Amino acid sequence: MQHSSSPSDPASPLPADLAIENALDASSIASWNTDVISGDLHISPELIESLTESAPELAQLSDLLSLLPKADKYLFLQSFNADPQDQDTQRLRSCDVRLVGIAGEPRVRFVGRLQSGSDVVGRRFEGMVISAHHWLASPSDEYALQFLSGLFAESPIPSVITDKHGIVLHMNQAMERLFHLSHRQAESATGFYSILRDKRVCSDPDLYAAIRAVYFDGAIRTLEMNYSLGNIHRSRFISDKNLYFRASFLPIRDRQGNTERVLVQLQDLSREKSARDALQESEASYKAFITNSSEAIWCYDMQPPVAVNLELEAQVKKIAQSARLVEANKVLLNMLGANSLDDILGMGLMESGSTNYVFDIHFFVNNQYEMIDHDIVRQDHRGKNYYFQICCTGIVEDGFLKRVWGTTKDITARKRYEDKLRYQSFHDSLTALPNREKLYADMEECFAQRSADQISALLLIDLDRFKEINDTLGHNVGDHLLQLIGPRLANEMSEVPGTVARLGGDEFAVFLPRIRSTHQAVVFGHRLLDALAQEFDLDGFTTQISASIGIAISPQQAQDHHALMRYADIAMYYAKGQMLGLSIYSPEYDPHSTKRLAIVSELGRAIRENQLCLYYQPKVLLDEQRCYGFEALIRWIHPELGFVPPADFIPIAELTSLIHQLTAWVLEKAIEQCRRWQDQGMSLSIAVNLSARNLMDDNIPKLVERLLAKYKLPASRLELEITESSIMTDPTRALRNLDALHELGVHLAIDDFGTGYSSLAYLKRLPVQTLKIDNSFVRNMLEDLQDELIVNSTIHLAHNLGLTVVAEGVENEALLARLSEMGCDEAQGYFIGRPMAVINADEWIVESGWIKQPS
Repeated sequence: MQHSSSPSDPASPLPADLAIENALDASSIASWNTDVISGDLHISPELIESLTESAPELAQLSDLLSLLPKADKYLFLQSFNADPQDQDTQRLRSCDVRLVGIAGEPRVRFVGRLQSGSDVVGRRFEGMVISAHHWLASPSDEYALQFLSGLFAESPIPSVITDKHGIVLHMNQAMERLFHLSHRQAESATGFYSILRDKRVCSDPDLYAAIRAVYFDGAIRTLEMNYSLGNIHRSRFISDKNLYFRASFLPIRDRQGNTERVLVQLQDLSREKSARDALQESEASYKAFITNSSEAIWCYDMQPPVAVNLELEAQVKKIAQSARLVEANKVLLNMLGANSLDDILGMGLMESGSTNYVFDIHFFVNNQYEMIDHDIVRQDHRGKNYYFQICCTGIVEDGFLKRVWGTTKDITARKRYEDKLRYQSFHDSLTALPNREKLYADMEECFAQRSADQISALLLIDLDRFKEINDTLGHNVGDHLLQLIGPRLANEMSEVPGTVARLGGDEFAVFLPRIRSTHQAVVFGHRLLDALAQEFDLDGFTTQISASIGIAISPQQAQDHHALMRYADIAMYYAKGQMLGLSIYSPEYDPHSTKRLAIVSELGRAIRENQLCLYYQPKVLLDEQRCYGFEALIRWIHPELGFVPPADFIPIAELTSLIHQLTAWVLEKAIEQCRRWQDQGMSLSIAVNLSARNLMDDNIPKLVERLLAKYKLPASRLELEITESSIMTDPTRALRNLDALHELGVHLAIDDFGTGYSSLAYLKRLPVQTLKIDNSFVRNMLEDLQDELIVNSTIHLAHNLGLTVVAEGVENEALLARLSEMGCDEAQGYFIGRPMAVINADEWIVESGWIKQPS
């Protein structure tokens, strides 16, 4: 306990603290302050001395906390915290704690605010500490009433609070709804309406006396009463309504024990009373209710009663034998197709017509002798099914099932409507064939139940030229054609079990859940193509169509319906693209196969780790019979996949930004090798292919210029080959970059000429020096006159445009000679030299005879 402090002590009270101590000089209230950072604490000594004879020293916050239980310690530190984010100096904080370290474990309340200002050091709280016996530590009656008002305001129980004279002070929304009062009407009643002056209360002496005892004697009362809303409403729509409720009166007393307020809560018994009244009706009314019900009402008596402690099977057997229909209405009579009640009374469960009554009894017993919305099927004498829903409960007395009361409603119409909706959800509205959802469901069911050796096949069918029929003859004719395709495909399924479905548009599918082999699926696919090739009569107009079919096999190719559908789709598009009519899925057709995904993910690493290399194919001048340069061709030797063909990764790279890294790598390695040959005294050039994305890259001229300068290679020794299609992607942009490359002195060549869709108007504007004829024309020109004419015409066209001509695909000496006769300038092909690694290229240079060695 800190009784005195020096002025320099940070824990000593401030002048303001002394003023508070003087103003509140009482043993049950005192000032306090603390710095939660340094732990300094000051509490006026009088309070602590009043709580215990041997006052402990409380100079530090830790001294106080040691007197508190863990929960109070936690709450104290939450209220008066050291959190620098909490800077709320306006909030009044309070915390009630128990001083377990002091005899009697007195309770006190700490109240304080966070202090601020330039003269405040650390994080200081100051305020008052109040004994639990002091009135400031206890909530007032007004506070309690305010709390009670807030508590009951949102209560779903209709409630009011009145004063001691019965005047309404508060009314909650539930009470307003019960008495059909608007909020404005409820507010008008507050402070005016008195329960003790209510006409209904005053008209009943016993009721008035009971309520008066609450207000004058403080008695607690629970009363049942009816109340006509005509007492408070004039509207004829409301005034005729009567309420029946149970009212509970609870006096709220002040500290002297006098009634200060009264809480009144109502329980609406209107429905309960109606039910009681209904039960009290005469036997005639009861019979009328059963007779006029829209549902079948019935009662089975157990004759004799069935003991409920028997085994399940024994109970089921005895219930089936003992149950006898003893009561029913006309609705049940109509359901069973009987003429009179005499025909069905005394009937047992076996004669009820239920197709599965034994299961129904099992369910009834297992469900504690109760059924709620239990569906049953009844079959009439013609074998037609009707659907019913039962709710019933068993009456068990003294351990025996005595009777069963229940209701039955006819849900046949609903069931058939649900079946119709289910059919519509699984079938195509135009063709009435199963739709995609039904196809998937059949496939999933097959895969879940198939045996280890079972083979399934999916045939995906896409019609050819269907859009042409739609556009030419109209959509109504196209729809009619689609309607005719379903039966034609179904006719082919007469001997093969499976599902024919329309997927949408002009796409159909056939799923064969069980086939002998892949060959059977192929044969069946050709049968479908033959069937579809037959003429269709479209209301007087006949037409023929063709189709493309893709086949996927499970489980060899796909394990689930998603993969099977995807693979069949890939095979179908391959068949359509190659005009094959039919194709079985192969990973080679898949542009998104796992192998290709692996290539995409590892190509960047291949560039960084030098897994790539360049092969070189020689090019020769025909008139001089010498090699003047090489074309650089990229190769990839993957450490796991082995040799990866350029066709497998270059098209993929062209779809991503990797093409720029790949081109930069090829250019640098090719220019570096050409420089090496120059240093060896060989005057050779190097050719590199550029893709369409390279040609659209405005940085490509800068890259070429930088690499030529780095390796000091004359620009005339570099030839860049571009395709016709890459130029036509964006002619203006391509021409801009080609002009920039041409200004550097780089030679430009058009590769694979004749295979694209170029414009001669653009061709003559391009700054190119060379035109390369594609090998597809050169390779067979000695046997194909058409190819020879194309080659000859291309040579003359190029010469007329002032271009040099290179023939690709020269594979024999005869071709080389014929090209020389035609006036072709240069040649390239396997006869001259295959693409080869640099070490082999160096050997070829020495041994081939196509290059003059430096003297």
